[in-house]
Amino acid sequence: MNLLEQIGTDIEIRQFEERDYDAAVAVSNAVVPDRPWTVDELRYEDDHLDRGKYMLERHVAVDPRSGVLAGYGEVRHLPWNFHPRKFGMTIRVFPDLWGRGIGSRLWDRLQQSLRAREALAVRTLVKEDLAHAVRFVQARGFSEVMRTWDSLLDVASCDLSRFQPDLARADAAGVAITTLGSEMARDPSCLREVYALDMELGADVPNPEPFTPVEFTTWRHHTVDAPWFIPDAYFLAVVGGQYAGVSTLWKPGTGDWLQQGLTGVRRAFRGRGIATALKVRTVEYARAHQCRQIKTENEIHNATMIAINDRFGFQRQPVWITFLKNLEG
Repeated sequence: MNLLEQIGTDIEIRQFEERDYDAAVAVSNAVVPDRPWTVDELRYEDDHLDRGKYMLERHVAVDPRSGVLAGYGEVRHLPWNFHPRKFGMTIRVFPDLWGRGIGSRLWDRLQQSLRAREALAVRTLVKEDLAHAVRFVQARGFSEVMRTWDSLLDVASCDLSRFQPDLARADAAGVAITTLGSEMARDPSCLREVYALDMELGADVPNPEPFTPVEFTTWRHHTVDAPWFIPDAYFLAVVGGQYAGVSTLWKPGTGDWLQQGLTGVRRAFRGRGIATALKVRTVEYARAHQCRQIKTENEIHNATMIAINDRFGFQRQPVWITFLKNLEG
């Protein structure tokens, strides 16, 4: 029996439950196959969210007769852009069921939650090649506020020899590249310094809302304790005994690719080839571990980082559009 035969017209919206993880991940991966989740990853994020500070509310659309899940929607606080009355939103519906009003039902339910919390604004990400999703949010009063390119690097074809002058410049400037794995083995207390580096650099990442530093515990849950953490692919630049820059790779729960995390250099150390030297190490790591691709994302006006990625050969993909809806009044 196919999905259309299992889902009738009498859809029920109810609160997300533990039994829904597998189906919710399947929906998300069907809608956005190039950003795949695993159940373990989603459950880890849910379990390690500080519920004393951050809100997450998720609802599912199910057929009451068959019990089959058709889609889900959620609203949540965004820890790195935290405001108690501003939220992020996601709605996902199995592609075979688009056009049946399921997304509208989920949006109606999420609006109830937003009103109850006296929300000032809600934002969401939509991939530009999902035209129906773009129309969906625009019809509900969302406006575009930012665009972000996904980019892919074919690891095998990347010519690292062209970066020898950059590496020589960084070396001449006294730049040493190490890993968080090595630093933790040397001195576990280094995590506080790396956390401070991440928080400083996070403020320079383009974003539609002001950056808000997270607490150390939240940062640690998202990095060194997370299932996607790779100690030897968390690269740090050191100058004069001080952490000057970072470039990280994460290992997703599925696939033969790596996700590029933050790449950044403290302002006082820029112009020394540090970002390029760090990126070279990420490609070397991916190649040594037989990873086919590195995926990254950059706000389309982040000219410096985009220029570096272009030199490495990252190929741009359809953009993700951030849409915002102001709810005041």
